[in-house]
Amino acid sequence: MAVRNIAVTDTLEKFRTEFNALCATDFGDIANLDASLSATNLIDAMNETLVAATNTAGFRIEDSSSTQQLIAGGNILRVLGTSGQINAVVSATDTLTLSLPSTITPTAVTATTLTGGSIQLSGNTITATDSTAISFGSENLTTTGTITAANFTNTGSTSTLGTIEISGNTIRSTDSTEININDGLIIQGTLKTNAINPRSGTDVDFGSSNLTTSGYYYTSNSSGGFIFEGATANDFETTLVATDPTADRTITIPDETGTLLTTGIIDGITEDMMANDAIGSAELKSVVSLIIYNSSGVAQKTLFGAGS
Repeated sequence: MAVRNIAVTDTLEKFRTEFNALCATDFGDIANLDASLSATNLIDAMNETLVAATNTAGFRIEDSSSTQQLIAGGNILRVLGTSGQINAVVSATDTLTLSLPSTITPTAVTATTLTGGSIQLSGNTITATDSTAISFGSENLTTTGTITAANFTNTGSTSTLGTIEISGNTIRSTDSTEININDGLIIQGTLKTNAINPRSGTDVDFGSSNLTTSGYYYTSNSSGGFIFEGATANDFETTLVATDPTADRTITIPDETGTLLTTGIIDGITEDMMANDAIGSAELKSVVSLIIYNSSGVAQKTLFGAGS
């Protein structure tokens, strides 16, 4: 198609001829447009043709803001992966595979809530969406700050669980109340204590074990002492107490086997228990008479004394 040109000196007939040729030959008759096109002018027809060509030989991409980009025939859509963030692989036929690497190194992640499996991160809180405990397996959990979970805190060498505090090798209650151990307590080493007090007024029970000390058993209660149950557990016991001393007293138990005598004993003293000359005038000063019996219990002789 040659360029049509009308000089300023050409006649009106020349203009008419060239214009008609331009419309009929160069542009063509509008009636000759394909019936599938609805456009009535050249520009619209070209746009409509472009859309039809794109639908068959190209495509559009669109983002979340509805911004579109035409990918027509001959264009290239490039998807570039970033190391540590996303993998992009193109393969036959017409396949684009996007995947995440085993280790992700994002430059920044910002979201109100992140969920991975049953673990959810929201703000500064980590929770299990299935209401189970969060397990770290056999891994160690290390922090230079404070771990706080269900009233448990740890700061340096001090750990606190509820009102129980462990600091170094010392255990104490933070509210100054007693520490209650509800199960049996076994101590492999030495138990050192300033006092043993029974709970709720009951006795301290050592069971069938011996109670041994290299020091003294001491009671500061004026009514305190030793109570012996005896062979039969009943309402009768023997109590060993001491009269309130006015000075330091020492009672020595001799190195021999025998029975302790009290002022309440009757016929408890035998001849073998008295040494020769053990009873003299001083011991008989209040005796009025002395009766001598034979082996049958018959009086043989009576000695009368002056009495006291």
